[in-house]
Amino acid sequence: MSLTKLTAIFAFILLNISNLQSQKLWTLAECIEYAEHNNIQLRIQELGIKMQEESVLQSQMSFLPNLSANASGSYNWGKTIDRFTNQFADTRVSSVNLYLQSSMTLFNGFYLLNNVKKQNLELLAQRQEMEAALNMKSLEITTAFLQILYGKENLSVVRQQVSLSEMQVTRTQQLIDAGVLAEGDLFNMKSQLASDISKKVQAENDLELAYLNLKQLMDLPADTLFDIEAPEINIADKTAELLAASTVYNFAVQNQPEIRSAETRYELSLRNLALSRSRYYPTLTISGGVGTGFSGANKVIDGTPVFTGLFPNGDITASGDTVLTPAFDYNTMTKPFSDQMDENLNYSAGLYLSIPIFNNYQTKSQINISKLNVQQAELQLDKAKQDLRKTIEQAYADARAAFNSYQAAFLNVKALEESFNYSSKKYDAGLINSFDLNNARILHENALNNLINAKYSYIFRIKVLDFYFGKPLTF
Repeated sequence: MSLTKLTAIFAFILLNISNLQSQKLWTLAECIEYAEHNNIQLRIQELGIKMQEESVLQSQMSFLPNLSANASGSYNWGKTIDRFTNQFADTRVSSVNLYLQSSMTLFNGFYLLNNVKKQNLELLAQRQEMEAALNMKSLEITTAFLQILYGKENLSVVRQQVSLSEMQVTRTQQLIDAGVLAEGDLFNMKSQLASDISKKVQAENDLELAYLNLKQLMDLPADTLFDIEAPEINIADKTAELLAASTVYNFAVQNQPEIRSAETRYELSLRNLALSRSRYYPTLTISGGVGTGFSGANKVIDGTPVFTGLFPNGDITASGDTVLTPAFDYNTMTKPFSDQMDENLNYSAGLYLSIPIFNNYQTKSQINISKLNVQQAELQLDKAKQDLRKTIEQAYADARAAFNSYQAAFLNVKALEESFNYSSKKYDAGLINSFDLNNARILHENALNNLINAKYSYIFRIKVLDFYFGKPLTF
């Protein structure tokens, strides 16, 4: 191999070592914070809250009068009555109509007021549900974080078991060569080594899947360089620190967002019932408007009329003389636009009352549905409280059981460790065979697995209880 290739390989190794050394270690708090700001589902809920904020503003603006400006232009021909001159027109006539109108609801059974309250309650419920979703995401990340810690500790134990098996294979070969053991013991030891290597591969796969699960919960790409900061976790006699389940529940039922959201949804159902009942009441509306227009049929004389003579008009006097009427010739023009705008200015005002009498049972049916929704929301609130109580009681019972299991497993590990060490000495002396040694070792390994399981089961339950008691999810 050339010097150039060796230099390139050396540089590549140094670069990777540098990357590993500079890789960021994520704490549990940092994992949770990252997920809160980058999780797509949470961002979708944020957009829903912003849309509901617009609905609240819209309901508040409903108290104000509306205002609309209208304009129309038309060109008519044939015989028609001009709306501004109120005369028949039989020529082509252009017209313009301008109108400004406003109306406001004075009373509609407090519908507008109840709608504002409803939209505010919906906004509050969505914010509380957003907070509950954040809490659920935090618990999921905590679970995944602990699963990685468990996987790391389990893999460390399995690797030690592989190393021990390798040493036992070597030691067994030495004892066989010395004539202390039969060759069959070597086969048993190699079989145990193969089993331990298989467990190591499985532990590595489980740890890799635990990392993938946490990355997916955080919405990180699977190929992202990622590792967590393993905290120091020491379990002493912590059962005295466990708060009573009732104490945790009394705090959680007042502060957990899923309970407050269920309470808000119940209030919202009451507000919807009030909205349904408002349909029984009359509606009073006031309106007003101002308008003007222009017509091409509105003509005025242009200039001074010219006398053209006297002409009989068909009337005869008592003495038999024909009555003559003077005739004039004159030019006309359309009255100017600005003059017509002033002359045609008109105003309107109105007060309108609508009294509901019968609408095909729609209002009554809607009220009945709203009452059922109130009962449903009340039951959902009771269920949310019941589920919370069960979760806390179960976490408390599991925490106590896990701690008791941890204590028992700890003592069992110590005892079986001494037993295994004693069996190893007897094996080295040729007093027991490989089967007896492996049996003692398997008992010790099972006790270690039980200890690790109990340890992280206890830690998770403690974190759940801390969470419901308002403590941050940190180590």
